Amino acid sequence: MSYWYNTLTRRFFRITSSLSDKIALALSKNQIECLPDYIVSKLKSGGFIVDKKFDELAFIREKKRQAIFDKNYFLIILPTLNCNYHCWYCIQDHIESKMDENTLENIKLHIDYMINVEKIKSLHLDWFGGEPFLYFNEIISPISLYAQQLCIKAGIPFFNSSTTNGFFLSNEVIDKCSSLDFKHFQITLDGNKKFHDKVKFQKNCESTFSHVLININKLISKSKDTVVYLRINYTHKNVSEGIVEEINVYIDPNNRSKIVITPRKVWQEDVKHDFHATLIGILDKFKESGYRVEYWNPVMEFIPCYVNKKYYNAINFNGNLIKCTACNDLYDPNAKGSIQSDGSIEWHNDFETNCIKSSFENERCLNCNKLPICMGLCPREHLNKQEYCKEDVLDYKFEDSIVDFIDRNY
Repeated sequence: MSYWYNTLTRRFFRITSSLSDKIALALSKNQIECLPDYIVSKLKSGGFIVDKKFDELAFIREKKRQAIFDKNYFLIILPTLNCNYHCWYCIQDHIESKMDENTLENIKLHIDYMINVEKIKSLHLDWFGGEPFLYFNEIISPISLYAQQLCIKAGIPFFNSSTTNGFFLSNEVIDKCSSLDFKHFQITLDGNKKFHDKVKFQKNCESTFSHVLININKLISKSKDTVVYLRINYTHKNVSEGIVEEINVYIDPNNRSKIVITPRKVWQEDVKHDFHATLIGILDKFKESGYRVEYWNPVMEFIPCYVNKKYYNAINFNGNLIKCTACNDLYDPNAKGSIQSDGSIEWHNDFETNCIKSSFENERCLNCNKLPICMGLCPREHLNKQEYCKEDVLDYKFEDSIVDFIDRNY
């Protein structure tokens, strides 16, 4: 069997190897008239045959430009860097911290500016930390309510999301989240129950694994439009197929279709290509149980990370403006940017300009046929002059994932 996948158009098909060889030979000799009309039509519609004048790199660069300057505003807000957990792999230093009233009011001012002056097309607030729900009533609720009302007045879409450990999702908080248009939650498990409870533990809580999954089930039951991205931070030892049944105990079958299983290798873990088959087997069992499953996560917006976007920003608890929340910029006393008296942002030392630069403008990336589903290094690593291929640090190969993706679609 032969697999054809166009990374630019995301179109694909599979055919017998003998037919594939005939098509490849005809294309190499520029003799497409020798092929049946239905095959030529399929190849053209999928972008496998293009006009000689079509400049694919120019197309990619233009798509990237459009993604960078798209005016759907994505704003991450960190009420605190503190957390009720202390996970061994976490990149953050959980320091005692809480957003003050002055910063809260500046954020409101900034949201007003973006809606009424910048004329954004929509507003998406994402709550991050630390653990953002430590301060739900004091910070999340008032800012969300203010933004929601401004967006209604301006006639633009608004929604909330959060990256949270899920521990503080009480019935009262869940009800308020629904009224504040919370649509997405990313909540993390650290492998099977026994491993998770060793990593994430809380005083007076027998099992945070059970506690969080019970909260997730209540959240989905009460909020019909809510989707939970259940991220599983895995090592090569902390997950097995048993995790599916352990989770099923707490999640009602009718709620499972609103949960997306998203596995992510703990970054300190070494690459182990043969583990990919084990992970696929676990994901298959999740799918059989009714969950949505992320087998593969290619770049879809022609940018490697939302940090590239002009209309994406992050505001730290102390009011400092940053772009990446996965680096030491969170603790740098010298702000990368700050909110001005009119609500606008002033970036220092060309920080924003450097963030939106392309990280694929190098010989290796420009000659790679995977460019449209990769788009180069993340902006932070590019700024730090890192040079490597993303595939070098993955537990899987792009080709294997593409074959698996096509097989599942068939």
